[in-house]
Amino acid sequence: MKGATQCAKRLKTLVRKLRSALGKVNPPPAGEPIDQLILGIFSRDTTETKAADVLDRIKANVVDYNELRVIPPIELAELVGNQPRARLKCEDLSRALNSIFAIEHQVTLDHLLKASRKDLAAYLDRLEGLEGYTRARMRLLGFGKLAIPLDEAMWAYARKTEIVDPNCPLEEAQAFLERQIAEKDALEFFALVRKQAWTELGPAVRKQQVTEIASVPPDRTTRNMLQLVSGGDELPSPATPAEPEPEPEAPAPKKRAKATATKPKRKPKATKSAAPKATKKAKKATPAARKTSRKATKKTSSKRARSART
Repeated sequence: MKGATQCAKRLKTLVRKLRSALGKVNPPPAGEPIDQLILGIFSRDTTETKAADVLDRIKANVVDYNELRVIPPIELAELVGNQPRARLKCEDLSRALNSIFAIEHQVTLDHLLKASRKDLAAYLDRLEGLEGYTRARMRLLGFGKLAIPLDEAMWAYARKTEIVDPNCPLEEAQAFLERQIAEKDALEFFALVRKQAWTELGPAVRKQQVTEIASVPPDRTTRNMLQLVSGGDELPSPATPAEPEPEPEAPAPKKRAKATATKPKRKPKATKSAAPKATKKAKKATPAARKTSRKATKKTSSKRARSART
């Protein structure tokens, strides 16, 4: 993180100051991991008291968490009452519970109580609907592992006091504080900073004047959650996104027939009739015939003249 050395020095000074000013502050009670999941989702932008009220209301209206899993978010939002971004939080809760059920075939995380810190973090990263604050809260208060969750007021306070870089993302800020705070002091630090942050910045959070801890949007590349539940398949790891379905091959373009230039058919030559030829010949022969007839006429007339004389 940028300016990590200076941030670490300011952090030590701040811890001494808060211990002196606030004394002993009781942290939120630890509890069952699914309880902390619900508290984390509903406390990221409101007080611990209001988040605990939501948890009590849910437990009073459902038999178990498997029944809670199948309640539509719109109905669940009516159940939790007047909460900031209630509908969005109920959608996150529904996605998270269904993710757990898709992996475990039941809504429980008790099998992770003995998991290592690394394995626990990797498992929680796979669940749908959980942002950085809720996952860190589950690790600290649900499993007793080292984590420093920062809700909206605490995140704004950490940047205001410059114990983290003001431009770093939430999860990077949490990871930096985890490296600076000992595991035995994590609960105390969480309680001190949370109390001071909500004292100074609570009104700004309620007016939505601080940076929002946004919900993690659904991964549109994964299969539908209902298909996962019905098929009993495990969720794909974020490192190996589901392969997209192959696109259908485009049909090969048809070869165009070569355009052959067709020669226009010649019109048949008009055949000259025999009659005109005969007429032409007749015309040519007429002067000769006339000459012959003239000679014959002269001979005949000369013969007649001779006969008359004798």
